[in-house]
Amino acid sequence: MLRALLLILGLCISSTSAAAAPVSRDDPESADPGQAAISTAAGDAVVVTANPRASRAAVAVLKAGGSAVDALVSAQAVLAVVEPQSSGLAGGGFLMHWDARQQQLQVLDGREVAPLSSRPDDLLQPSGEPLPWREATSRPQAIGVPGTVALLWDVHQQHGRLPWATTLQPAIRLARDGFRPSPRLRRSIGIAQRIGVDHSPAFQALYLPGGQPPPANRPFRNPALARTLELLAKDGGPSFYNGELAQQILAGMAALQTDQPDFRGWSPADLAGYAVVQRSPLCHRLRSYRLCTVPPPSSGGLAVLQTLALLNQSNALSGPADPQTWRLLARAQAWADADRLYWVHDPKDGAIPTGPLLDPVYIQSRAIALQTSPAARPTPGLPPGLAAYPYALPEQSREQGTTHLAIVDGEGNLAAYTSSVETVFGSRHLVAGMVLNNQLTDFAFRPSINGQPVANRRRPGRRPVSSMAPMIVFERGQPLLSVGSPGGRSIPHVLSRVLLASLIWREPPARAVGLPHLSRRRNGLVLEQDPPLPWPVALDQLTPGDQPIRSQRLGSGTALLQKINGRWHGAADPRREGTALSAD
Repeated sequence: MLRALLLILGLCISSTSAAAAPVSRDDPESADPGQAAISTAAGDAVVVTANPRASRAAVAVLKAGGSAVDALVSAQAVLAVVEPQSSGLAGGGFLMHWDARQQQLQVLDGREVAPLSSRPDDLLQPSGEPLPWREATSRPQAIGVPGTVALLWDVHQQHGRLPWATTLQPAIRLARDGFRPSPRLRRSIGIAQRIGVDHSPAFQALYLPGGQPPPANRPFRNPALARTLELLAKDGGPSFYNGELAQQILAGMAALQTDQPDFRGWSPADLAGYAVVQRSPLCHRLRSYRLCTVPPPSSGGLAVLQTLALLNQSNALSGPADPQTWRLLARAQAWADADRLYWVHDPKDGAIPTGPLLDPVYIQSRAIALQTSPAARPTPGLPPGLAAYPYALPEQSREQGTTHLAIVDGEGNLAAYTSSVETVFGSRHLVAGMVLNNQLTDFAFRPSINGQPVANRRRPGRRPVSSMAPMIVFERGQPLLSVGSPGGRSIPHVLSRVLLASLIWREPPARAVGLPHLSRRRNGLVLEQDPPLPWPVALDQLTPGDQPIRSQRLGSGTALLQKINGRWHGAADPRREGTALSAD
C-alpha cells in the first residue's frame, strides 16, 4: 500500500515539476531532470566542480603548471559568473587544503560576518515574531560581510604558483564576452523570481530582461562583474576590503540603507576588519580511516562524524541492500542534527564541546537511545563534562545556495572547498555585478527563548552556524578521499550516505555519488525520487513507523575524489551540472 502511495506521490511531483520548481526553505533547488550520465575522470591531477566551464578552467590552470589552489581560484571565479545562484565573490565558504610536501592539513574559515551595526533582533518583526522567511532573505540585514575573496587571496598567497591575475582571466572573459546560460541557471532565475525579486531592480535588469530569464540561445553577459574581476586581477584581493571595490560595496550598501531606513548600514571598518580564520581540523576515526572536516562555526562536519559514529556503534554498516541500514541512517541523521543545532555557535563566544560530543561513551549512549526508542523525537544530549544545558532549544535554520569543488594536482596537493551565497541568488541584491549573500539568516531569528539565550544568536562580528562540510579522509596518514556537497541543512545527510557507500560498502566513486539519498527532517522522512541509480531496497521497507514519508527530488551536488590503486578517481553528482575532468 505504501509503495503505491509513494508512486502516486512521485507521479504528482513529476507532473508539476516542469511547470514550477519547488520553492521552500529545505529544497529551493531540485535536481536537474534528465541528466543521464555520471561524469567521471581519473589521473594524477583531477578536478570536480559544479559546472563544466569551471572544471575546464581549473584543468587549464593545472596544465599551465598551476597548483590545486591556483585551480581553485580560477574555478570559483568562473562559478561566480556561470553559477551565481549558488556562490560568488560576495559570499563565503570553508576550505580544507592538504599540502603534500609539508604533509600538513589546513582549514581556512571564510564565513561571512555580521556587521558592527548588527543587533540580535534584526530579523524580528515589531511584534517580536520572526520575519517570514521569504521577506527575511531580501532584507539588507541578511547580508553578511563576504569572506570568499579574502579566503581565495590568503590561500593563493600561501600556495599559489601562477600569478593571481592569470587565474582570474577565464572568469573575466566569460563575464565580458558572455556564455550561453544553462538550463539550471535559467531555472534558478525562475525560482528566485518566485521567492521574490521586486526589491532588486538590478537583479531584474540583469537576470530578468523583459521579465524573462535570458534566452538560452544567446550569450549572457555581466559587464559589471567583468569590471569587478578586472579590478581584482589588477589590485589583488585586498582591494575588495580596502580599495576601489570596497568603496563600491559600501556605496551599494548605503543605497540599501536609503531604501530601508531601519537598516543601520555598514561602515568601512566592517570590510577593512574582515579576516580569514585558520582553524584546527575536526577529525575522528572510523575503523581504519581518519575523517577530517571543518570545525565550528560549521556544524555540518560534526554532524557527519556523529552520524557515522552512531551507525558504527549500532553495528549498522552492512550493505546497501539491507533496509535496516537505511532506517538507522535516517535515525542517526536526526540524532546528530539535534546535537549540532543546539550546541554549535561562533567559537568567538566560547568553546564548543566537539570532543565530548564525539566521545565513544557518549556516542554509545546516543546509539542505544536511537535503537531502543525509534519513535522518540531526538533532543540534544548532555556530553561528558557538562552539568547543565546552557542554551535555549532553537528553531531549525537552513541554507541552500551552495557549491562544492574538489581538486588534486599532480603533486598530490588537495583542495576541498564549499562556498555559498545562501538562498538561490542570495539576497537577490547586486553590487558591482556580484550577488550579495543572505547568510545572516543562518543565525537564529529569535536570540532568546523564555529568557534563555540561543547559542547561534546574532551579534556584531559573529559568524553564523553553517552546514557546509568539506572533508578529507586519511588512511595510514595519507589522503584517500575528498568529498563535499551543497544541499543546505541536508549536507550532512548527503555526505554521511556518500561516505558510507565509499568507505564501508566499497562502492566505486560513480556509484557512491549516484545512489539514492534520504533526509530525516522535522516533518518526516524524505526519500529521493528518481535518483540517478535505483533504490537498492523496496521503499515500503523504509517506513520509520513514527513519522510520515514523502518522496521528492533532492538537489545535492557532491564532488568526490578517491585514490584507487595509486590514481585519483573523480565523480561529479549528476543531480546538477557537475563535471569531473583529468589534467593528465
